[in-house]
Amino acid sequence: MRRDPDRRLLLAGLGITGAAALVRVGRARSAPPPSAGTTPRDIFDKIARTDQGFGEARIPLASLAGSATAQYVIDAPGVYYMTANVVGVAGKVAVDIQADHVELECDGFTFVGAPGTLACITASGRRRCIGVYDAGFKAWQNTCIDLAAAADSCVEECWFDSCDSTTNSAPRGTCALGPGGVVFDCDVRSCRGALVSVGPHGVIEECTNFNGDGGCFFAAADAVMEDNFAMDNSGAGFTIQTRGVLIGNRLLKVGGIHVGDGSVVSENDIGDAPGAAITVHGARCCVEENYIANARMGIVVIGGAGETLVDGNQIVGAQSGIAIDDKAPGCFVVRNCVRGIAGAAAYTIPPGSSYGPIVQVAGTGDISAVVGADHPWANFSY
Repeated sequence: MRRDPDRRLLLAGLGITGAAALVRVGRARSAPPPSAGTTPRDIFDKIARTDQGFGEARIPLASLAGSATAQYVIDAPGVYYMTANVVGVAGKVAVDIQADHVELECDGFTFVGAPGTLACITASGRRRCIGVYDAGFKAWQNTCIDLAAAADSCVEECWFDSCDSTTNSAPRGTCALGPGGVVFDCDVRSCRGALVSVGPHGVIEECTNFNGDGGCFFAAADAVMEDNFAMDNSGAGFTIQTRGVLIGNRLLKVGGIHVGDGSVVSENDIGDAPGAAITVHGARCCVEENYIANARMGIVVIGGAGETLVDGNQIVGAQSGIAIDDKAPGCFVVRNCVRGIAGAAAYTIPPGSSYGPIVQVAGTGDISAVVGADHPWANFSY
């Protein structure tokens, strides 16, 4: 083994008396023995697993105290994590967050429901910047995540299975975020009161909502819903009250898309809607390039929703195609294709709106010979 020459010189300079003094100091400063009940395993679990790492900086949820109404209370900013499943307790929330800038990393553990519970994860007072990640909720008997009063929060990679939020006296749905909330990559399965909602300026992206009731996705204003999939729900599919963007979503056997003023509905795939596939409730919207199959109605523009552009949509097998209320003037209807309509008008466009020629081409073979078929803004009916 290589010797350190500097160390040898130091010891030579100190002499026997100095070296003995160093030994006495080293013994005096040695670490105290572990406290009673502490095992080497307890110590090992609190330190780094590698020579380069540092000890766990996060705070275990299980180490926190509770209250009369909560199993655990988070009252300081920081990162918290779960170490085991949490079973609900009647009359209590599971986690009461009483601080801003809190991150709860659930690491795949599950909140398991019990009768009489309150909301599972909630925020007290007006909070902001709360994140909940990688959590499971199984049969929770109230709202699973209620951050409706918290701004700029995020829920990501969570799943909700067979939960029932209808017991909440203030209906929130399964997961409710406030202004600026983001729900990303979450899955809702077989839940009662299955609605996932965000406040103004919110985002719902890459989520699924299957086999539940009470609606799928809801947002207030200036919100985005993109690349989501909803199927088999008795309520509305996607709703943005005003100035929404809905793009690239898939809906099957749910209550369609509903939008208010200034919204864009584009490139969505809607099948078997029990009512209207797309309902425009507000003025100056854009509905373009959507595919609708076997809905009771295709696109409905109701009274007061004038100056809406309906462009390039394909509607197949609906009972009615595109219907514009006579109290919604100034709409512009071009380049749509409606086919498979039995016993009802493919297009209902009252005076006051503009539209390309309505061209009947069913069974004509080469449509180039049909009058108006070559018009760039023609609406086709098969």
